[in-house]
Amino acid sequence: MNICKKCLFPDTKPQLKFDQNGVCDACRYTEEKEIVDWNERKHDLEKILAKYKKNDQNNYDCLIPISGGKDSTYQTYMIKELGLNPLVVNFRPRDYTDIGIKNMENLKNLGVDCIEFSANPHVYKKLAMFGLTELGDPMWPEHIGLFQIPIKMAVNFKIPLIVWGENPMLEYGGPVTATSPYLDKSWLENHGGYFLDKIKPEDMTRYGITKNELLPFIYPSDEEIKKIGVTGIFLGYYLNWDARKQLEIVKKLGFNVLKGLSEGTFTNFENLDSKIVPLHDYFKYLKYGYGRTTDQASIDIRNKRMTRNEGIRLVKEFEEKIPEKCLAWFLIEYNLNRNEFIKICDKFTNKKIFETDEFDEIKHDENGNVKKSSL
Repeated sequence: MNICKKCLFPDTKPQLKFDQNGVCDACRYTEEKEIVDWNERKHDLEKILAKYKKNDQNNYDCLIPISGGKDSTYQTYMIKELGLNPLVVNFRPRDYTDIGIKNMENLKNLGVDCIEFSANPHVYKKLAMFGLTELGDPMWPEHIGLFQIPIKMAVNFKIPLIVWGENPMLEYGGPVTATSPYLDKSWLENHGGYFLDKIKPEDMTRYGITKNELLPFIYPSDEEIKKIGVTGIFLGYYLNWDARKQLEIVKKLGFNVLKGLSEGTFTNFENLDSKIVPLHDYFKYLKYGYGRTTDQASIDIRNKRMTRNEGIRLVKEFEEKIPEKCLAWFLIEYNLNRNEFIKICDKFTNKKIFETDEFDEIKHDENGNVKKSSL
């Protein structure tokens, strides 16, 4: 596993590319951001927003997909500052945290109408188990919902403009083809990977999920989208995206952070709305050899807020073990025991990265943790 010469991203990260100097896409994009004319980009954004603004006030000017987190709070604040009347749409996770609920109410108090969509909890739980055991992602239904429900609401309410936040393919590294300011179905198919049409119907049936129960998770047809002219843009393409600077803005607007640290990382302001984010990040670690600490440390390194050596220390401290607090809740909620969970983990653990025994089975310590291979 090779590591970027500037940040901590590994070459095992999906779709990430290194240049001839061993530097990753994300680091190169950070360098490009320093020469972008952000005043011109903001002017381009203002022209787009002016095109969609409803001067007759018969509908919302745009739709903003939100989680209630720092990014969606910033999106909502900026769009209102730019003079638009948005409808904000939230796909409510089944495992909402107390601080997540509090931040959602704070976002609404910025002065917006909000639709909160709650999926059938029984179907949601089945989809989570499918995601866990078949895809190595217990947050799979939330990921589908976050990208599907806002599109459905845009079609149903006839709102053509959707304003998303950052482009993760730029901020976290990805191919040049992902640098577009637009988020559409093609972008999601190539870089999101959350479509149900990629899953065989019989696989759903094995988990007791019927087709009619999946209605909230099915992307609108091309005809429906074309009829309304739905267009999604990344706000981060037009505004110089800096999560820590934006955090200070939204905290002044009432956004709440944890008193301690989020489990599995060194920050207290990221992904606060779902209880099982640490498990999602742990599976990423098992698959690709890195997790959220690497993500966040790498961003801080690129923005010259942290040295590379400090980032390496944080990764070793926070990333290389099972998130026990999160797991304890999850095992009870999903009626699993620890051995069953470890067996599922082994199914997705990358044997090219982690140590195996003489039978090519994943090795664990007494707590079930894995160790990276020295090779």
